[in-house]
Amino acid sequence: MKELIDIENDVYFISRRLKEIDKSYEVKYNLNQNAYEVHSNEQERNSYCFRVPYPVLDERTISYALKTRAENRDKLIEEIEKNNELLYQKNIKNQVNLIKEALC
Repeated sequence: MKELIDIENDVYFISRRLKEIDKSYEVKYNLNQNAYEVHSNEQERNSYCFRVPYPVLDERTISYALKTRAENRDKLIEEIEKNNELLYQKNIKNQVNLIKEALC
């Protein structure tokens, strides 16, 4: 089982600031993954919400928590789809250029 350490105080007060976003949020450090995680004490079976994608707790953690909230899922999905479309178009252009180079 993974080892989790409760983080109640940190340099930038991220734990406290996350509770302003959602009172159920708790920050934990996962010793097996060497990463911070956010959990919700209101979720029954699995309290895990997300892994902090940064090696330290800072303002980016707050931004990430706000961005990934369930209320923002439609906006996040739209952003992902837009990014995927841009990547698709870029790949098409690259493939066309490679074909042109191969034919010339």
